[in-house]
Amino acid sequence: MSKRPIPIFDTNIFGDVRRGDIAQTDWQYLLRRRPRYGWKLSNITALELLAGVDATPPRDFPDAKARIASAYNPCMGHILEDPRHLLCQEVLHIPFPADQLPPSSSVISNYMDVIRRANYLDQLLKTGLQYKGGKARLDTTSILTEIMAWPKLNWAATMERTAEQIHPSWREQFEQSQRRLPPEKRKELGPSWQARQRPLFIKALLEWLGAGAAPDVMADFCTRLDAVLEFTIFVTREFLLQPNYSLDNHQSDIFDMFQLQYLALDRFVIVTNDPDLSTRTRHSSQAARIKSFSDFLTTL
Repeated sequence: MSKRPIPIFDTNIFGDVRRGDIAQTDWQYLLRRRPRYGWKLSNITALELLAGVDATPPRDFPDAKARIASAYNPCMGHILEDPRHLLCQEVLHIPFPADQLPPSSSVISNYMDVIRRANYLDQLLKTGLQYKGGKARLDTTSILTEIMAWPKLNWAATMERTAEQIHPSWREQFEQSQRRLPPEKRKELGPSWQARQRPLFIKALLEWLGAGAAPDVMADFCTRLDAVLEFTIFVTREFLLQPNYSLDNHQSDIFDMFQLQYLALDRFVIVTNDPDLSTRTRHSSQAARIKSFSDFLTTL
């Protein structure tokens, strides 16, 4: 008998719970069916929720806190490691790059636990609150966004580097015409271009992880990361072809790309109500493992 898949709850699920777009009867049913120690929360979802505290005006702190509290319930405080860390551990059998180690799951869990207990933002930043025999307080909420600052910058640099490879003067082109590529270059971004991008992305990831790009490893990762590749190529084409696509206004794309990496391990499914995520991965061989909340509920 096969085991039930483990859900990776996307960040939007907890906003839907807060807004009432997910009925409380359905949410309580899910909580009753969770495993004894809960479903571990995605490291990526946790970081995005924490970053939301910094991005939220003080008057809206209760909403940000409520989303974190909703996320804390099904996981019971347990956080998954970064998906790349799991790939190193379970697939490549190599250590994660020591100079790139993300915050530990226990540190992230503690941040979430403290925030969900705070009554208001000033208590979190100024007066502090009693926690585990001491007083917990943050000097600033910016620490919650700084964790993802480098990946976001790297994501933007990768997009711009791709544009430069296709059309070195794309910035000047954009200033003159509000298009990053001239017509003849836009025509090049068809299926053959997309096929060439897939191994380039995988090779860059493997090199970043310190793994060799042997043909069998490349082939395995092209399969394991099929949804990631579909998503990344879709977004890259949007950046190159759509004049109104702004990297600053689509920073959540970096969270989505990392989130999809969990699908490299067969035991996970992603639970999301984000239609964009489903649209951008609909041609992936892993599309069936990206489920709506209502669809996931029927599997419990």
